[in-house]
Amino acid sequence: MSVNSALKFLTAFLFMLMPACVFAQGGSAPAMFDVREVVIQFTSFGDPETANSCGLSREELASMLNKTLQDNGVPAIPVTEANPPVIGTARIELLPEIFSFNSQGLDCTSWVSLTAQSRNSLHIPPVNISRNVTVTYWRQGLLLSSSQATHEHIVSDALQKLTLQFARQYRLDQPAVAPKP
Repeated sequence: MSVNSALKFLTAFLFMLMPACVFAQGGSAPAMFDVREVVIQFTSFGDPETANSCGLSREELASMLNKTLQDNGVPAIPVTEANPPVIGTARIELLPEIFSFNSQGLDCTSWVSLTAQSRNSLHIPPVNISRNVTVTYWRQGLLLSSSQATHEHIVSDALQKLTLQFARQYRLDQPAVAPKP
């Protein structure tokens, strides 16, 4: 590798790191700063029949998500218990999605993802008309493959891992609490 190629590679690498550095110095708030409600949506299955044949249950996954979030200090609310949004209270939705494929009835492969987002109306120049936008605050996913008999356990563990990563990021994004005198 020539010196010129090495310098180009190093420059490209540093530019990839630049947004993280700019964010840290820019004075902007973290993505989930001061979010007070996290509404847990039902798991969306790409193909409900395949998900069922792989042993996946919407109710069990929802219960696990809610418990994991509550245990980790996230103000989580199941969608069935959520009140209408209140002006001045920041709210995001947590959307679990699972897309499964069943190979000849023996093995299951699933893409498991978790997304934190909100839907808002904004005025975006140059047109002064309100537009609906979806803001994504956090997103992670995993690709899993296992036997049909163990797939439910593997997917549940993966979704719990993603939920713990989300909870950690949520806590990091919250404002510091001032110590009481």
